[in-house]
Amino acid sequence: MTPKLKANEAVLVLGDLQIGITDLPLTVPQQSLVRSAAGLARLAEIFDIPTLALCIPKGEDTHPTIIPEITRVRSKFQQIRRTCPDSFESPAFRDALEATGRKSMIVCGVATEIVVQWLALSGIAHGYRVFLVVDACGGLSQRTEEASLRRLEAAGVVMTSVVSLAGEISGDFTTSPGREAIGVVFQLIATGYGH
Repeated sequence: MTPKLKANEAVLVLGDLQIGITDLPLTVPQQSLVRSAAGLARLAEIFDIPTLALCIPKGEDTHPTIIPEITRVRSKFQQIRRTCPDSFESPAFRDALEATGRKSMIVCGVATEIVVQWLALSGIAHGYRVFLVVDACGGLSQRTEEASLRRLEAAGVVMTSVVSLAGEISGDFTTSPGREAIGVVFQLIATGYGH
């Protein structure tokens, strides 16, 4: 069994959850994707999990904008521009990740087959425990996303979801911050999570 994730050992890495990317035709409806990503960002806010938000230039947009569903709930994050599929090839990303001092990566984003896959595979290769939040990811097709998920699981990546992660890191539901974490779960359910 994989040891339980502790919030004080984790860093959240958001892959390309930006305007102009999350609204592409993906394996998950945009509303579901952004709802889950916002829930995950809210958990990072509650537990003060360092957050790195990767983004790529898209067409003429050389200054990408992280989706507002994340920026409304996560007050502190470092936005890092990436220009290659494997973010570990970027010194800015590697330096920011190492500066957190955390050895467990929580990963999500678009597309599962590109930014998410390489974050997870390279994270494992660099000695990180990697937790992939599947409901906060979007793939380009069911077949290609499934192939990526199988590859990642075989490499040792832990598959999870926003609600599973909330339960894993929350601790006691009757006291803070556990009370707020379980509140994220109830909020997701109230807004149609899983449908």
